[in-house]
Amino acid sequence: MRTVTCIDISEPVLHFSSGKFTAGPHWQHKSMYHDGNFEIIIVIKGTLYLQVDTNYYVINEGDIFSLPPFHHLHGYKDSPEDTQYFWFHFFTQKNAMRSLHVDSHDGQSVAALFKKNQVVLPLQYRALSLEKILIIIYQVLDVAKNHYFTSMSVDYLLTALLIEIAEDFYNSLSGENSTGAEARIDGIKEWIRANLSVDLKASAVADHFDLNPHYLVRIFKEQTGQTVIQYINQLKLQQAAELLLQTNFPIKRIASTVFFSDEKRFMKAFKARYYLTPTEFRHTYTKKFLDSSNFDPEVPLVLDPKNEQRDE
Repeated sequence: MRTVTCIDISEPVLHFSSGKFTAGPHWQHKSMYHDGNFEIIIVIKGTLYLQVDTNYYVINEGDIFSLPPFHHLHGYKDSPEDTQYFWFHFFTQKNAMRSLHVDSHDGQSVAALFKKNQVVLPLQYRALSLEKILIIIYQVLDVAKNHYFTSMSVDYLLTALLIEIAEDFYNSLSGENSTGAEARIDGIKEWIRANLSVDLKASAVADHFDLNPHYLVRIFKEQTGQTVIQYINQLKLQQAAELLLQTNFPIKRIASTVFFSDEKRFMKAFKARYYLTPTEFRHTYTKKFLDSSNFDPEVPLVLDPKNEQRDE
C-alpha cells in the first residue's frame, strides 16, 4: 500500500517556515511532532534516515518526502556528513486535506485522484525532473526571506511548488513498473553523475557499459527524452546553479568547477537552460535562506493558522 495526501488548492496553502539544511558529522534529525502542519523534504545530497511513528524510511538524493500533520518524527541513524535537503512547513486551509492508503501497483487509481483544484502528494517518491522543482524552490525561499508587502506572495509560490511536485509525481505513475531498459538507464544515469568530467562523452559512457554508441543514444532518448549529452550538460548546469547561489566564486571558476572548459560556452549553455546569464541568476535570488550545519530545522509548532494574523 502507498500513502498519498490530497490537498485542495482552490485557495493557497499557508507557508509557515522553510529553508535549506546541511548535516554536520554524527547528525540525526531530532525528535519533533507535526501538530497541524505539513512538511515537505527534498533531499539533494546524501541520505536521511527517518522514523515516522513506528515506520522507518530511507530518503535518498532525489527523493521527495511529504509528511502530513499529526505524526511523530525523528532520525534513527546518522546521516552522512554534508547531507543536504530543503524543507517546507505549511498549513492547509480548513478541511482541505485528506490522506489515503492506495494500492501501490494501481497507478490508474492514483492518477484518478488528480483534479483541477487538487494536488496529490505521495509520502515518498523519487523525482523525475528535480531541476524544474529546484527552480521554484529557489523562488519560494527568496520571497520568504524578503518580506514582501503581503505574505500571500510566498503562499502562492509554495502552492505552485506543490503543483510542480504533484505534476512530477503524476508523470512518474506511468513508469512505476520499470522495464529492463529503464533499470539499465537508471544505472547509466547514476554512473554519469559519479563520473562527470570535461571530456565525458556519449562514446565513453557506451564503452563503459559495453554498448554500441548509437544503441545507447537511442535507448537513452527513448527512456529520458534527452540525449546523453543533454543529460550530462543538465547535471553540470544544476551544479553551477547551486554554486552561483551558495558561493561567491567568479563565473570562470564555476565554469571550470562544473567541467566546462570554455567560459563563453558555459555562459551560453546556462542562459539557454535558465533564460538568465549566470550573473543575472545569482542576482535574482538571494542567499539568505537557511543553510547551516548548526541549525536543526525544527520549528515551534504551536501556531493555529485559524488565529494567525496575516497581512491584508
